[in-house]
Amino acid sequence: MEHRRISRAELDAMGAFRSPRLRAAFDAVDREAFAPDRFWGYDTDDHGLHEVVDKHRDEEAWRRTVWGTHRSLILQMDDGVTPEQGPARGDFTSSISGLDIVFEKLNRLDVRPDSCVLHLGTASGYDSALLCELVGDGNVTTVECDPVLAAGGAANLARAGYGPTTVTGDGLVGWPPNAPYDRIVSTAAVRGVPEAWCAQAGEGAVVLTPFNTLFAPGGLPRLGVRGGVAEGRFVGGACYMWARGHRPVRRIDPPDRARKEASVLDPAEVPAGDWADRFALGLLLPDVAYACRGEGEGRRTQLWDEDGTSVAVVRHGAWWLPDAVTVYGRRNLWAELVRAYTVWRCEGQPHYQRFGLTYDARGRRLWLDDPAVVLRSSPHRNGTGWD
Repeated sequence: MEHRRISRAELDAMGAFRSPRLRAAFDAVDREAFAPDRFWGYDTDDHGLHEVVDKHRDEEAWRRTVWGTHRSLILQMDDGVTPEQGPARGDFTSSISGLDIVFEKLNRLDVRPDSCVLHLGTASGYDSALLCELVGDGNVTTVECDPVLAAGGAANLARAGYGPTTVTGDGLVGWPPNAPYDRIVSTAAVRGVPEAWCAQAGEGAVVLTPFNTLFAPGGLPRLGVRGGVAEGRFVGGACYMWARGHRPVRRIDPPDRARKEASVLDPAEVPAGDWADRFALGLLLPDVAYACRGEGEGRRTQLWDEDGTSVAVVRHGAWWLPDAVTVYGRRNLWAELVRAYTVWRCEGQPHYQRFGLTYDARGRRLWLDDPAVVLRSSPHRNGTGWD
């Protein structure tokens, strides 16, 4: 109980309980009941491996981690391929989010006692249990795409006495049988709000989801739904794992023929800055990814598109010479990045929280400060919500 008490005090000091109902939900739901006996922590050893936190080996360390205010618990790596048998390195594919971001999102969600809520990403069931405390079991639908996680989350909820609608399926398509929803909240990051969520949101609903770009993760847009239009701005940061259907495709297959040109911009300038700057640039180029490799004059920036058919490689040394940029494929991705960077600079290098999104029958629009100031628009693409 000591660790729980400390966590509660820290959350209180942070202003995490902006409603007495949130504090009551924290008190009612035992996080330990939703944490497995073994999970990975974020801390790494000298070899860069994430260490297993084992309740049976060190119960005190396990409880301290479970109730750590800023600690996420890694439930799964590599879609379950990597077993929880010892220190490991891999792609995180499921977690119990840190208490700080859990309650920040619940504050932003602003549920009413009778709100009908769709929760995407059940995982262990902890977030779903909090929602049940806030709106009642009968008003919560929680969806998990991974069958093993879905079964575990449903079992945890049942043992703790909660009975929401639990669904094993693709959260990106929502759950139409219980629509319309007053609140739709995801615990997995998307690159665009799926059409299905907007279609299943009732009048006056709120859609809240982590939102990643290929340049940087970490945005949290809050969209209000009125008259068939979902619209809102980025209200904060939230670094979450990708929803499986929105993961980047790491495929590069450009044509052999290349063309050379000089750069009009020092590649050391872009993409640069902190994650917020890179995230803002990623909003302007939603289907382009990048990587930088090497040091000094030999450093290279590589860009590739979602289809893997266009690539640009930029040499940092002597970037003004006519062979500094190598372009493959139909698109000149370096020129596109330079244009996006120029727009961002000309607008005063706006922080990502000045950006907003609109989804309607015409597609998606990215805007700055006001929905009328559109920076990028695109039609819907296969219902995914990204360009």
